[in-house]
Amino acid sequence: MTAPTLEDVQAKLDILAKERFEEPDYELFCALLHQLDKYKKLADSNREALYSQDKEFASHMDIQKKKIESLNRDVAYWQHKCTVLYVENDRLMNQLGEGAEHGGGDYPNGVISKS
Repeated sequence: MTAPTLEDVQAKLDILAKERFEEPDYELFCALLHQLDKYKKLADSNREALYSQDKEFASHMDIQKKKIESLNRDVAYWQHKCTVLYVENDRLMNQLGEGAEHGGGDYPNGVISKS
């Protein structure tokens, strides 16, 4: 046995309603069914809109995650560069200090000029 179609069910429901209700009640019943159909369509539309929003939000989150990862890589790169520059600066400052202490170089602070 196959499942009945929506049209078959609606036709059967219409026949039963005509048998059970008098004309004014039948019209009220039909109006109620019509209103329920509107609510179903609205619920379906809202479900689709929420699904679409969820997809858009997930896509936006992926983009933001990639931006954050990129920024983290940039920060790590510049932290490394700053560390290298600090170490090099410290080495040069120590070298300059030693030159000045020992009187090396042709400038007062011990720096050797490129003459």
